[in-house]
Order: sequence, then C-alpha cells, then structure tokens
Amino acid sequence: MTMKMTTSMKTIDWRRFRTTVTRGLWGGAIGVPIGMVVFALLMLASYASLGRDVSTARAHVAEAFTAGILQNEDYLRGNTDLGWHQYNDCLILWQAIDQRASTKALTISPISAMPEGTQTRCGTLRAFVNGGTTPTPSFYHRYIHGHTTLIRFLLPNLSVEAIRNLYHTTLTLLILVGLCVGMVGLVRRRHPTEALFWTILFVGFSRWFGLETFGQSLGHGPADIVLLAYLLFLAFMGTTRGLHRRTALATAAMFGGLTAGFEFLTGGIPLGMAAVIGGIPFAVHAEREGNPAVFTFDAFAAFCAAVLTCLTAKVILVMAVFGPGAMADSALQLRMRMGLDSSRGETNDLGLMLMVKKLAKGLNGIAPGMSVMAGAVALLAIVAGLWGAQRLLRTADPAMRFRTIALLASNLAVAGMLTMFWQHTMIHAWFMERTLVWPIATGFALFAFACFYASHGVRDGARPAG
Repeated sequence: MTMKMTTSMKTIDWRRFRTTVTRGLWGGAIGVPIGMVVFALLMLASYASLGRDVSTARAHVAEAFTAGILQNEDYLRGNTDLGWHQYNDCLILWQAIDQRASTKALTISPISAMPEGTQTRCGTLRAFVNGGTTPTPSFYHRYIHGHTTLIRFLLPNLSVEAIRNLYHTTLTLLILVGLCVGMVGLVRRRHPTEALFWTILFVGFSRWFGLETFGQSLGHGPADIVLLAYLLFLAFMGTTRGLHRRTALATAAMFGGLTAGFEFLTGGIPLGMAAVIGGIPFAVHAEREGNPAVFTFDAFAAFCAAVLTCLTAKVILVMAVFGPGAMADSALQLRMRMGLDSSRGETNDLGLMLMVKKLAKGLNGIAPGMSVMAGAVALLAIVAGLWGAQRLLRTADPAMRFRTIALLASNLAVAGMLTMFWQHTMIHAWFMERTLVWPIATGFALFAFACFYASHGVRDGARPAG
C-alpha cells in the first residue's frame, strides 16, 4: 500500500503544479486592477448616460406600446417577433427613463417601482409613460446595470424596435463571422483542430442559444453580445497566430468585468467561465507558447477575480452612499436564489415533479415549439461527448488530452453554477436552460475529435497528422 502511494506521488510533477498555482494567483492579481478599471468605466458611462433627452426617450416607450412593440404582458412565451422576456425589457426601460433622483445616486443604481395589485411590470410602465399614477420608486441595487446605461444612450435616438433589431442583428453577425472564421481555418488547414472546434461551437450557438426568442431582449442581448464577441476573439486568435499569455490574461479579465457589468442573472457568468476554461486551450498554440494548462488557469483566475472585483465594488459603493442596510434586500434575494431561504419565492412549492416539469418546459426557450427535439439533442450531445472524451483521454496526444479535460471542466463549471443557484435555475428554467448550448456544442466537438483520431488510426504513442 505504501509502495503504491509513493509510486503514485512520484508520477505527479509537483514543481509544475506549484508553478501553475502560483501563476494562477498572479492571474487573479491581474484580474483585480483590470476589474476595477472596467467597473470605473461602467460607472463613468452610467454618469454620462443621465439626463440625455429623457422626454424623447419616454415618448419612444409610449410609441412602442401604441404600435404593439411593447404589450401589457410580461412574458410572451415562444414569441420570436417581440421576444419572450418582456418583464426585463419593461424593467430596464423604466430604469432608463425614471430619473427622479440625484445624479450621484442614479449613477450607482437606477430606480424602479414594483407593480401594484394585479398589474404587470409592463402594464405599470405603460401607465407611467402615459401619465398615470406612479408607484413609489425605490433604488434597484442588484446588479451593475450596464444594460440600463446602454438603453439611456440609445433610447433618445432609436425606437424600442430599432434597439431590439440592433441587438439581434449584432448577435447574428457575431455568430456568422465566427462560423466564417472557423470554416476559413478549415480550408487553410494551418490549425485544423482549432478551426473544427470553433466551427462546431458557432453552429451550436446559431441553433441552440434561443436567439429567436432572446436575441432582441434588452436584458439578454447585451450580455450575449459580450459572450459571443469574446468567443469570436478566441476563434480568430486560435485559427491564426495564437493567443499569447499576457493577452490571454488581460482579455479574460476584461471579459470578466464586462460580464459582471451586463449580467442580469441570465447565465452570463457560468457561460463566461465555460468560455474561458474551454475556449482558451483552442486559442493557444501550445507548440509555441508552452503548457496550455497554465494559460487556462491564469485566464480563469483573472476572469473570476474581475467578476468578483466588480461585484464587490458595487456592494461597497452602494453601502457607502446609501448606508449599510441598503444591500439587505439583495442579500435576501441571493439566499433565495440559492434555495437557502424557504420563506421567500417559490422554494416551498418546488417539489420533485414540479422541478422536472419546469426543466422540461424550459427547453422550449432554446428551441420554441421543439422541446422534445431540444431535450433529445442535449442528451445525445452529452452521451456522444462522454463517449468521445473517454476515447480521447486514452490517446497519447498530450495537447488533445488537456483540451478534452478542459472541455469537461468547462461543462462542470456550467453545471456547478446552475446547481449553486438551483432555485433560480428551476424557476427561470425557460431562459437559464440556454446554457445547454455549451454542453451541446462541446459534446458534438468531442465526438468529432474522437472520430477524427479513430479515422487516422491513432494508437497509444501516435499523433494524428495535421
């Protein structure tokens, strides 16, 4: 027994392990100042967005209701014209046009008003822009509200419909360009493995990300743009000159800061973690840059540090300006979202059968009208990915083995975050299940890689050509 343990420990390269951890801590240290800079820029943008022709912005919201672009309903299930998540759209529009507070206070947090009685969020907004009774406003300290800042800039110049079209078109173009980058890489054959991965990934996002129902959302759109822009950057680097360590650290930290800035608890953070863990290994050329594990660990630490820095800075700023008790409601909300407070929300009603039902119905969010197809594809991708992973892990190609492990870890990051906030995941399965796009795309990628290795007759000690 002792002999076995000693032999096992000798197989571990402890020097490399310590180096990886040390450099990961350095990556985290880099993420903190970059996160602070991103947060400061977001606050500066928030300040600059205030007082920008609010009357015209308000008129554009009223016109949207008149034209049917906005409706009284908060949720338009499966609607591919206006989008499903109207509640968040109306909340953000209210926050953008209701500026009945000091500039200092509004720079940090927007104000909102809870619907009264049986009135919906959108119904409350409609009454507000049409001069009806206004509920008592309150500051909305949750989140950093980059999406609200963006709307304050855009709404005086564009209609609500035009903003939605802008978001949806931007997302579409990012995916199409990502597909082109991957396909051109396959044709050029300089980095075929990387090119194949990015092609499959963007194909996955084109179908299984629910863009038809959420791409035009004022809440989902900006966060999705940040994610896809980062993935496109990684794809371009991976299929061309490759990503350098300093660039990997800096961009992962900036990505983390922007993810925190535009996150509305709609899956941006878990997908961001997955993008760094699973995407960096396909953006780094290990033969030139060295151990990709160090790159990935560094970048992940930088991403997480930037996210935590931005969120912490928001909390500190709120408490400094509004008082220590200002974050009490947000703390209670966080406990509820993690399922730690059964006295709030719908936690008491979440029996096993209801959970299963919500998860099944939520699949409609990633493919309207095709819940069975979405579930079957997700299951097929997971099974195929696991089959491919176990075959790839038996090959003697260290780079591919690490990439396989990284893709598996990226999926664990998504699963871990969704499980940590399980109450939120269950209640909002109809948009949280959009994160399934990652296991779907990476599962098929692992399957494709395994087939590629098998078709080239790879055995232990061999490496496929190309």
